[in-house]
Amino acid sequence: MNWFRATSCLVGLTLVLSMTGVTGQEKADKKDDKKAEVKEPAVKSKGQLPTYWGQLGLTDAQKQNVYKLQGKYNVEIDKLEVQIKEQKAKMSEERSKILTAEQKKRLEEIIKVKAGTDK
Repeated sequence: MNWFRATSCLVGLTLVLSMTGVTGQEKADKKDDKKAEVKEPAVKSKGQLPTYWGQLGLTDAQKQNVYKLQGKYNVEIDKLEVQIKEQKAKMSEERSKILTAEQKKRLEEIIKVKAGTDK
């Protein structure tokens, strides 16, 4: 069970660090943009429209607004998903504290059998 806990912590830490790296890069990019003081032409956002929205005859401006809105919420959703993974890892750790040493050992055996790694 220790390998599961360690793996969960490692995955959560990796996600948090990768999110921090992305955010730090965005801040650096903004500073570089201010230094350059050269305005670049507006870049169109890319994304995917929701199902059937492509059949609605949206203008380019509407499509760009949809892409920007989805981008805004996807950042928040990604943060929440990281929090969910962290909470699940905490829950798993606390649950395992409820079991006795014998029960933990038996659970590991059951998992090995189910995974087919008992051979």
